[in-house]
Amino acid sequence: MPPISIRRPVTVTTWLILSAICVLVSPILLALGKLASSITGHPRPLIAARLVVAYFSHELVALVACGVLWVGTGGGRLVGSRRWESLHWRLARWFFSGLAGAGRGVLKIDIVPEFSTEAVRALESKRPLIVLSRHAGPGDTIFIVDQLMSQFQRRPSVVFKESLALDPSIDLLGHRLPQAMLDTSDREESEELIEQITSNLGPAGVLLLFPEGGNFTPERRRSAIRHLRRRGKHRSAEQAQRMPHVLPPRPSGTLAALRANREADVLFAAHTGLGLAAYPAQFWRDMPTGRTFHTRMWLVSASEVPVTDEERIDWLYEWWRRIDEWIDWRSRKNESVALRQPPPAQAT
Repeated sequence: MPPISIRRPVTVTTWLILSAICVLVSPILLALGKLASSITGHPRPLIAARLVVAYFSHELVALVACGVLWVGTGGGRLVGSRRWESLHWRLARWFFSGLAGAGRGVLKIDIVPEFSTEAVRALESKRPLIVLSRHAGPGDTIFIVDQLMSQFQRRPSVVFKESLALDPSIDLLGHRLPQAMLDTSDREESEELIEQITSNLGPAGVLLLFPEGGNFTPERRRSAIRHLRRRGKHRSAEQAQRMPHVLPPRPSGTLAALRANREADVLFAAHTGLGLAAYPAQFWRDMPTGRTFHTRMWLVSASEVPVTDEERIDWLYEWWRRIDEWIDWRSRKNESVALRQPPPAQAT
């Protein structure tokens, strides 16, 4: 990843120009998308056009707002003060809420939370939390972050790869707010950053971490299992083999977070995902239109978290097995409901 001094002039300028052009020509883009959908008989072109316009519209506003806030903080000197940090959190909440709302509206997605009572109480308590979530696609992450920010007024510190900093809005907000933007090639530095952010979680703070380390695909799952076997971790590989819906968790980040804040309760988050849309081509082939996004959270109090690293790794795998079983149960339940639906009426 290029350093900030080289990266930002390129990405910010490029995205500002692209966003402004997209907004200006949005009526033409939407008209072309509608025309293409009419010709092909499939809604994909129009859906893609609407999503592109929504994304670049939010990017444009966020980048301009970041510029205004930068000036207001005296060129960044006051960005860590309570007032200016609060304004950046409000901007982040607007940004992710807007993207999530656009995704729900354009794709006609229904989000159904299925949280345990204890999990809801923990989220509403405003005590610092560690949230360990499965990872099935970038769109899923947006919905989870929006859920934490909009529904529970939480301030999530997200652990993510620094490659996402190529999006300048994420880059700017990620460096002005306590976010864990990792260079995964440096494991020690990554763990130190996770520890630093977790230990400094304030009221309403949440560390959102994805132990799988990447979006789920069957190919990535098979590769991860092979990697475990090559490293001699045959027990973990056997456990992963019995979990068809998730990637085997990578424990290092979780262990770093637990070491840094022993008083924080832990929430395990599962969701059914929106299809295997980890890449643009996959998203185009299988747009998750009209789907229901089921989410589930379970609370583990800090006193119930194992003490040693070995115990914590076993505990993490055990919870990932539960998440896998819940995904399987929810998928079968959804299929059962679909089968009970009456067939569409035949034209006479």
